[in-house]
Amino acid sequence: MLENVGNVLKDYHTEHRLDMSEGGGPPIRTSLLHPYIEARGVVDKIAIFEADITTKHIVAQVQKFQGQTTPYSGTLDLAKIYYAKNHNYCWRRFGVCKEMYHCMIDRIIADRVATVESLTALLELLAADTTALTGNFAPLNREQEAELLALETLFPVEFRMDFLETAASEEDVLRFSKKFRIPLVYARLACRPTYNQSVIRLRGRLENLE
Repeated sequence: MLENVGNVLKDYHTEHRLDMSEGGGPPIRTSLLHPYIEARGVVDKIAIFEADITTKHIVAQVQKFQGQTTPYSGTLDLAKIYYAKNHNYCWRRFGVCKEMYHCMIDRIIADRVATVESLTALLELLAADTTALTGNFAPLNREQEAELLALETLFPVEFRMDFLETAASEEDVLRFSKKFRIPLVYARLACRPTYNQSVIRLRGRLENLE
């Protein structure tokens, strides 16, 4: 699963580079990511929209359908990603990136939340802070996988190699959250030694992204 992140980052770095200069904006821009997801996923075109809603829990949502982008494009698999306008920049970025990965990993209907009942079940499990994959509810499994892929894309483990044995200080976590423009809760998770060790095992060979 995480080999996808390595490939996306490598292609992104080749074309856009990862801007690590101070004040240069987030190193990875979600607005530039969708071509790499489209090339590897099950959706031909991804579009991103701001939704005129206010919500505390659902940060972003994706809708998939078939249609045409031009009179001569033929029938394509399309996706619209919506983010809630009341969420801050970091949460918007993370939510949109996560939904992009749903366009890669949700390959069958059972992977997606397709009914009110499955949406309710997913929200109950997420609200209960379920952190381990259950193995018996595909939408939750895919949601957690998409979370992991989004975190490793926006804040790659290559930049956390100092925290393989010792956790980052809260000061460092806050600095990373600001630099990589990700929610603080995910920056904190990403700087835990056990998490980093697991990610490296799953990612395999790491690319030099500096």
